[in-house]
Amino acid sequence: MSQIRLYLDEDVLEGALVQALQSNNVDILTTAEAKKLSCTDEEQLIWAREQGRIIYSFNVGDFCRLHNQFND
Repeated sequence: MSQIRLYLDEDVLEGALVQALQSNNVDILTTAEAKKLSCTDEEQLIWAREQGRIIYSFNVGDFCRLHNQFND
């Protein structure tokens, strides 16, 4: 079974969530760890796709719009 690989954007940098996911062996990478803190939402999404990661964000409005743009 393949493991989900998450990429947590800047809106999700709460330490408790990151620690809980890591302690349960979830493959996560944060924007801080990837040195992508100043990138645009579109750049974040493109980078996550290139890395085979699922982006996880609380920024629903922007990423819903981007999702629709990328999937049209």
